[in-house]
Amino acid sequence: MTFGEHLEELRFCLVRAIIALGIGLAIGLFFANDVVRFVATPLKSAIQEFNASKDLALLGYEDTTTDEYKTMHRFLKTNGLIWQVVFDVPDELQNLTMDSLEAASKEKSDVDVRVEASQMADILKALPDPSELKPRVQMVRDTKGLSSFKMEETFMIWVKAGLIVGAVIASPAIFYYLWTFVAAGLHSHERRYVYIYLPVSVTLFVSGVILAFFLVLHYVLNFLLTFNGGMDVTIEPRLTYYINFVLLLPLGFGIAFQLPLVMLFLNRIGLIETQSYIASWRVAILVIFVMSMLLTPADVTSMFALAVPLMVLYFVGIGMCQFIPRGPGLGSAAYDPA
Repeated sequence: MTFGEHLEELRFCLVRAIIALGIGLAIGLFFANDVVRFVATPLKSAIQEFNASKDLALLGYEDTTTDEYKTMHRFLKTNGLIWQVVFDVPDELQNLTMDSLEAASKEKSDVDVRVEASQMADILKALPDPSELKPRVQMVRDTKGLSSFKMEETFMIWVKAGLIVGAVIASPAIFYYLWTFVAAGLHSHERRYVYIYLPVSVTLFVSGVILAFFLVLHYVLNFLLTFNGGMDVTIEPRLTYYINFVLLLPLGFGIAFQLPLVMLFLNRIGLIETQSYIASWRVAILVIFVMSMLLTPADVTSMFALAVPLMVLYFVGIGMCQFIPRGPGLGSAAYDPA
């Protein structure tokens, strides 16, 4: 094929891949709302758990190991309740009635405003000394969730969620069309390498995403809420920032889990020998911890949650370099086994 024919083949594959993505987007938009609710669930759970722990601490529950504490904590978290302290005004001082409120709202003349103001003045004059007011603790349901500051923000998040879901749904077709273009320029043994290592790469990526979303995200959110609570900062999570954060953390884990394949690739092209990996394992662990610190939020839990699996994967990569048989490698010419 000439260079122009290669470009025409590439255009054909890209057009088919884009059509598949468009079909996937149409399907993904249908499930986009459910996806946003699903990724918001860990945040809601973390906020409820943080509120329960904070309120019980304010009420003087210091021992968190008692059955009484655990029962109350579970009750508050499950129902999304928070404690509030209110000061009741005695009934005999409640001079403002519903009739007077309705009368004041019918007309807005100066006389009505003066009458309403005088009624409020009478109540303020009749209130007892603040030291005589008795506090009362009550529980209310906390409905705080994700917030949006722009009218178009929720629409853009809906489209983004639909695009992500659509890309996942259409990924087999997209990879197929791109692979048909790439595979035409590979030898048979090179295609065999891709058939073997691509499933391994996908498995490692999915493992990193699952670990980040279903385990690490919970501890990260708890740490960040506790840290902000310690500084008396009220949290009102914004939709765009939270969705981007939820997408970035699993993506970083998924990419980091490709470490064994990267090590094997560098070994097979002759850039790093297996003995170098073995001799430099202390330096590698240091680098892993530094990268884990950069790829995760500023908390120890998420850093260790990424660093420990990467250390295991580092030694798995050494084993792959040591025991997987060498072949001609990608980029090598075709060869005759005979």
